[in-house]
Amino acid sequence: MPKVVDHESRRREISEAVWRVVARRGLDGATVKDIADEAGVSTGVLAHYFEGKDALLVHALRTSIGETVGRVERRDEAVSGMESLRGVLREYMPLDDERRDMWAVWLSFWGRAVHDESLADEQRRWYGKWRGVIESLVREAQREGGVAGSLDAGRESDRLVALVDGIGIQATFEPERLTPEAQTKLLDEHLDGLKS
Repeated sequence: MPKVVDHESRRREISEAVWRVVARRGLDGATVKDIADEAGVSTGVLAHYFEGKDALLVHALRTSIGETVGRVERRDEAVSGMESLRGVLREYMPLDDERRDMWAVWLSFWGRAVHDESLADEQRRWYGKWRGVIESLVREAQREGGVAGSLDAGRESDRLVALVDGIGIQATFEPERLTPEAQTKLLDEHLDGLKS
């Protein structure tokens, strides 16, 4: 009897293998053979699921973004306003090993996306959604009094995304200087200033 394969599960496993290889070797150092070995499959299996390395990379990026969005969506429904905004922003920061690896891989993708339109499209789509989530949380915090009502929620969401990106980039390159505690303090200081 032929083996039944859960194709979506297999694609996810392959995407996770891409992330592990890219985290260790960078995008340029990640070969299709390395990814196949990491996933425990043949290069022929990869070819069955993806048209080439670029398609594999785009799928891995989409999967990672989906997982990040999923973590944000699973946040504690009991919290709202400023507490919810703070929690969502922290979820995106490199505060543990898993998220530090995620940042290292994202930085690899960002560098390549500058010259690769399909990756650039994924990045633009992700940032559009991300800014929208943050803007809605800023508006919620304004309604609850945690953020000054006079602030432009759209502009503040741009500032917050830029702040967290800046913290993430610096913490990736200087983890000893920007420890999880230091990252959290920078974010908290900015958020505390939004009340006035």
